[in-house]
Amino acid sequence: MQVDDEIARFDWAGIRTYVGYAEMVPHAVRSLVTVTDAKEATRLGTWIERILLSVAGPCEGCTPVATVLVAALPEMTPAGHTVALELLAIIAAAEITGPAHEQIGRVDAGEIRRAVAGGVSHYLAVLRAPDAAAASLYSCVDLMDVLAFHDPDLRPEAIAALEALQTGGRAPDLAVLVRNTLVDLINPANDQP
Repeated sequence: MQVDDEIARFDWAGIRTYVGYAEMVPHAVRSLVTVTDAKEATRLGTWIERILLSVAGPCEGCTPVATVLVAALPEMTPAGHTVALELLAIIAAAEITGPAHEQIGRVDAGEIRRAVAGGVSHYLAVLRAPDAAAASLYSCVDLMDVLAFHDPDLRPEAIAALEALQTGGRAPDLAVLVRNTLVDLINPANDQP
């Protein structure tokens, strides 16, 4: 299991989160990989989000958790996969909004986004899959929006994948999200990072 190799790379007892140290994170991620119940997957995702993010922004646990989630994506059940993509989109978009004394540990938003960007090929594959779940598509559109906005090298591939995404027959707001994201990525001069 690739996720176990990634989990072993980190000293979870030394990684700080908003509710203490991250010793429980490996169990939550392993559970997310194998969960079959959508409600339980949502509960796990909500718990992970709660310990990683606050109104002050991300904590130092975001980078290792994003790294492990990205590595685990290919192994996840559909329920876990959908929640993990949503969680990665939330983590990627997190900004430091509070003063330094409110941050938990060493926090680098660029480093967090680079960890999330480790899954770009997976996100693009989801966008190109004809049978991708709508919830996964929404998350992958959000992921490509944030990641390609901050890394101009990703823009051409993100734009191509979004332009090719077939939204017909799906929720109308998915087409609107894709259109708005394309506008952001094609004309980024209005809103530079």
